[in-house]
Amino acid sequence: MSEAVDRLWVTLVGLAAGDAITTLVALSLGLPEANPVIVAAIDAVGLLGVPLSQLVYITAAWLVVRQVDRNQHWVLAAGIVPSALVVANNTVWIALVVSGVIP
Repeated sequence: MSEAVDRLWVTLVGLAAGDAITTLVALSLGLPEANPVIVAAIDAVGLLGVPLSQLVYITAAWLVVRQVDRNQHWVLAAGIVPSALVVANNTVWIALVVSGVIP
């Protein structure tokens, strides 16, 4: 694997962890989960469903990347963009609750 691909994987895994952490924080503050798949995972196995869903996400990404040309870095980059947006969205909602803007 190239160094660039390694960095993309580290970024994607870091964002998946960030998504799980910010989701758990948001839930602890009383914010609802918007993703029905994650809601179903939480209903099935409790809060463990949040990190488990991220493990499934990373595994699925790995399986997809294995099927494409190793030089197709855009495949990993395509997973990074929505993950970054989710973490940013979660962070904004957490900040709004913690700052008192949203009671």
